[in-house]
Amino acid sequence: MLRQVLHRGLRTCFSRLGHFIASHPVFFASAPVLISILLGASFSRYQVEESVEHLLAPQHSLAKIERNLVNSLFPVNRSKHRLYSDLQTPGRYGRVIVTSFQKANMLDQHHTDLILKLHAAVTKIQVPRPGFNYTFAHICILNNDKTCIVDDIVHVLEELKNARATNRTNFAITYPITHLKDGRRPSTTGAQ
Repeated sequence: MLRQVLHRGLRTCFSRLGHFIASHPVFFASAPVLISILLGASFSRYQVEESVEHLLAPQHSLAKIERNLVNSLFPVNRSKHRLYSDLQTPGRYGRVIVTSFQKANMLDQHHTDLILKLHAAVTKIQVPRPGFNYTFAHICILNNDKTCIVDDIVHVLEELKNARATNRTNFAITYPITHLKDGRRPSTTGAQ
C-alpha cells in the first residue's frame, strides 16, 4: 500500500515536471547554455598561484613568523654584489653541492682541482637556440665591471691552488672568514 502511494505520487510529480518542461522548451534549452557561459566567464579572472609556500603553509604559521623574525634580526645584504644563492628566500638560481664518496677532505689538492674543473665546465655551458647561443655569461649576475659574480668559495679554492703551486705554506682558511691575497674577506660558510 505504501509502495503504491509512493509510486502514484512520484508518477504524478514527474508527469507534471515533464509537461512543464515540454511547454517551455526555449527556457530549458537556453538556461543551461547561459549558466555555463556565466560560470565559464569567471575563469577570466582566474590566476595561477605559483608560490608553493603560499599554497602549503598556513598564513600565520610558526615557520613564517620565525623567518620574519630572523630576517629582521639578521638582515641579508641584498646588494647587486651578492649572489642570489646567498639569500635565504626562494628564487630562480642553482647551486651545486659537492661531496666525497670516501668522506675525504674536500680541500685536498685532488678535490680542489676537481671542484675548479666542475666550476669551469659550468661556466662554459652553452645552450644553442635558433639564431643565438646562450652561455653562462648571458644568465649570470653581473657586477659593475659587467663580469659574472663568482661564489666566494671558488675564490678561496683558487687561492688555495695558487698557494700550493707556489709552495706557499702560509695560506690558511679560517672559519668563518678567510683573508685572501687581494685583501678581500669572503665568508667560508657559504652564506654571507
